[in-house]
Amino acid sequence: MKNFLPIVKLACLAAVAALIVSCGGGADYRNLLPADSFMTMSVNPASLMEKSGACDAACNPLLDRLKAELGKAENLSAEESEYLLSLLENPAESGLDLKKDLFMFMSMSGSDINNPEVRGGLLFPVGDKSKLDALIARINEKSGTEAVTENGVSVVKIGEDTAATGVCAYNDIACMLYFQTCGGDIEAKVRGLFAQKQGESLMGDKVVAARLSARNDVNMVMPYDNLPVMANYSMLGAMPMMNALKGAVMIGSSNFEKGRIVSDAVMNYKDKESEKKAMEFYAYVKPQTGALLRYVPANSIGAASYGLDGEKLYAMLAAMPGYGMMLGNPMIKQVFDAFDGDCVISFSGMTPDGRYPVASLLVEVNDPAVLQTIVTNLAGMPIQQTAEGEYMFSMGGISVLFGVKNKVLYCTTDVAVKSALDGTKIESLTSLDRIVKGKSGTFWLDFKGLNALVAQLTGGYGMPQVEIALSVLGMFDDLEAYGTMEGGEFIVNMADKEQNAFKTICDTTGALIRQYMPEASEM
Repeated sequence: MKNFLPIVKLACLAAVAALIVSCGGGADYRNLLPADSFMTMSVNPASLMEKSGACDAACNPLLDRLKAELGKAENLSAEESEYLLSLLENPAESGLDLKKDLFMFMSMSGSDINNPEVRGGLLFPVGDKSKLDALIARINEKSGTEAVTENGVSVVKIGEDTAATGVCAYNDIACMLYFQTCGGDIEAKVRGLFAQKQGESLMGDKVVAARLSARNDVNMVMPYDNLPVMANYSMLGAMPMMNALKGAVMIGSSNFEKGRIVSDAVMNYKDKESEKKAMEFYAYVKPQTGALLRYVPANSIGAASYGLDGEKLYAMLAAMPGYGMMLGNPMIKQVFDAFDGDCVISFSGMTPDGRYPVASLLVEVNDPAVLQTIVTNLAGMPIQQTAEGEYMFSMGGISVLFGVKNKVLYCTTDVAVKSALDGTKIESLTSLDRIVKGKSGTFWLDFKGLNALVAQLTGGYGMPQVEIALSVLGMFDDLEAYGTMEGGEFIVNMADKEQNAFKTICDTTGALIRQYMPEASEM
């Protein structure tokens, strides 16, 4: 019995060790992600392949097209073509592990915003090192390049004679394609990424690591602190917004679901002080009530709405470089100070001749006298007073109506909006109350209406470019985007409510490929 207990203890320890390793205690390819990236995105290829229906290579139009192009390639031998076809039909033959997420990342630096120094790349997990070795060997033989291996990491330099220098680096857990537009030792940079520890990488941030580990179709992380090129630009760097965003990280994800695409995003701050600065900057934002929706026609194509504190909005704008002089007119401050509540911008289409938009601006105001301030500032314009608190001016064949009604400042070319303001009950966008009330900002777009508008402006079908645009727009029903100071959601509802959204996109793309990119034999 005495000899048995140590054996049991060793067995338990071995089991625990095996469990720890299987749960990620070993090397993690994500530890290569640069901590200085301002944008990092993960993509779940296995999930997208399953949702697209592209796992069946026999029914994939894009694959058929690539096969046809390979068949026309004169510089490939039969064996090379066969190998490339095998990669197309089964990408895992490349040696990459496509059951795990792949990553894209990018960073920018430099003092010239018009010519920043850009670095970035792609990161893949390796599933079978021997297959990857074989693939790289084929590429090297064809291109005349070679792999230099040190400390288990092989590096192949590519594009040395171009503006952007790149390398392909890999070991038994990761493969990275890395490029940069600036000078410097790119090989040393990449080898440093392969050598860094988790705490030195982007995964060292626990909040970021948690989101990048979530099983979403797409994850995205944007640390605003890692965008020094904006901070170094004099105009942007001096803006209060840049100071507010320091220490902020935007973290989001997207998933393709049945009948819709759902994206969400939240802002995370490195400390309470950073969060306080952001809240102070956005103090002009207030929750919406949705009170203005009853004036917006239901057949509108799009609408954007916000909750505003005009006095604080003016203070924020006046603090920006260059804006102080522009806003120096006391009358402008009087107008801003009157804004107090919801603000809606709606768009219902174009006039029959396609020259002017049918649109409206509605703002809740706390002082109807703001109208007289505006009229005074429009001295010299061809303005006509049509009733108490109502004005109109015409130019180029279109009439613009503006005034204040029920403490709503309006400016519109939409007669339906004016009718609603006058008390006529119309079919309105009150159904959007669920994405407006209590939210800081909202954006809504009706793709069916947009599709009809594109057809109107282009004269309908006929040109291939128009037909493609209308086919693409036809996939979607509407878009809903809304948020608060904590975060927001972005939802695209599809026209087909029964099929996964990604499959709808792939099916439509496949149909367009078959129609507009015919096989060589059909051309």
